[in-house]
Amino acid sequence: MNDNEALRAPGHCLEPTEIEAFIEGRADQFAAHVEACPACSHVAASYREFLAADVRMEEKADLEWIESRLKKQAPKRNWFAWLGPSPLPRWAFSLAAILLIVAGSLQLRRMAGPGLRPPDSGSSVVRSAQVHLQSPSGDVETEPAFFQWDPVDKASAYEFQITEVDGTPLWTCRTNQTKLNSAPDIQRFMLPRKALLWRVKALTASGGVIAESASERFKVLPSTIGK
Repeated sequence: MNDNEALRAPGHCLEPTEIEAFIEGRADQFAAHVEACPACSHVAASYREFLAADVRMEEKADLEWIESRLKKQAPKRNWFAWLGPSPLPRWAFSLAAILLIVAGSLQLRRMAGPGLRPPDSGSSVVRSAQVHLQSPSGDVETEPAFFQWDPVDKASAYEFQITEVDGTPLWTCRTNQTKLNSAPDIQRFMLPRKALLWRVKALTASGGVIAESASERFKVLPSTIGK
């Protein structure tokens, strides 16, 4: 190969094997071309980044298997030749191949990572319990004097909320009791034939939710409103 062939102008990019030889220090004559050609410079940079990436111990077996499969399928041919004639420049296939291998390596890390990570002490608590609501529920003959629910083990406080049937919040408060008096601020929402929902969350001392109830529907019969 003469100097004219080595220093190709941009648009006549180096072959993948030539890029590989340049990166590995076996073809310094391509340095001027790689520096002047944006396409080859980009491929060379991507190849360097790929080679510099650390391979985790649990990934080595998978990567060796991929490499062995590629060698078995094309022992004596440049695997870029499988692509055959194409309107795209060869550097595009080289870049695509490198990015594909990098993406595969990252995917292997994601698959292996969660099982090796230590438990996060700040993660949210799994809610295995449910707050059981006692009353009111359904159609009631009189305006409820209080809202009551069952206690939850290890709960330091409870968050009470009353909402419209579409979930729009109307009134919210916190209490350390399992019984909340129906104050005037709550009773003003009890209009004739108006269905309301209420629910309760059990909280830890730091405010984390350890249990919550389903929404309970109730409605005061119109004949008793205001009496």
